Amino acid sequence: MRINDQPGFVLHRRQYSESSLLLEVLSRDHGRIGLIARGARGSKSALPALLQPFQQLQLDFMGTGELQRLIRAEPLGAALELRSERSLAGLYCNELMVRLLPRGDACPSLYQRYAGVLETLVDCTAIAWPLRLFERDLLAELGYAADFSEDAEGMAIEAGARYRFEADSGFLKTSGSSGYSGAALLAMSQGSEPAAPQMRELRLLFRELISLHLRGETLRSWSLLAELGR
Repeated sequence: MRINDQPGFVLHRRQYSESSLLLEVLSRDHGRIGLIARGARGSKSALPALLQPFQQLQLDFMGTGELQRLIRAEPLGAALELRSERSLAGLYCNELMVRLLPRGDACPSLYQRYAGVLETLVDCTAIAWPLRLFERDLLAELGYAADFSEDAEGMAIEAGARYRFEADSGFLKTSGSSGYSGAALLAMSQGSEPAAPQMRELRLLFRELISLHLRGETLRSWSLLAELGR
């Protein structure tokens, strides 16, 4: 079956044989797909410069199974210019989707959410809050949404309390200084950017939530973003 004029973003690419590229693509109507761009590394091909992250494309492809063949790729507008830490943030979003999204599951709302976070990263003054919101929405799209407004017992989250996360139940109130502040959880529930201490808590919280679905593995982007922070 051939699919024409499908909007998509390249999430990752690597060499495939001497002259081709293997692409991981987020498409609007077909979710994450694997594409082989045959001959894309040839000396006369313009595809290597086009098949880059953060460039929205219009794609034609065909085939069945895990890998399909790229037939055509054209740009949809100009590539987004993400530099320095913004580029790392965008690549982090890409790695999250490659590692967590199953292939072939349509997710048009996530596609729009991803396009939106890339546009936000172009001009934002700090990358932390857009990343936390994207992590929240990605986990929700995958069916792993956490309830940031109520604890595991159905009680409203209290800003002054502290909570730990239990994978099988949700947030449970805890004593002392361990866990995460209710203020940080309410910030995620309300979509309102918190102060720096709560932002640091949320970074650790989402690493915990994401790690639950990585089967003990880590993300390369975590170490790169940590180096940038230092």
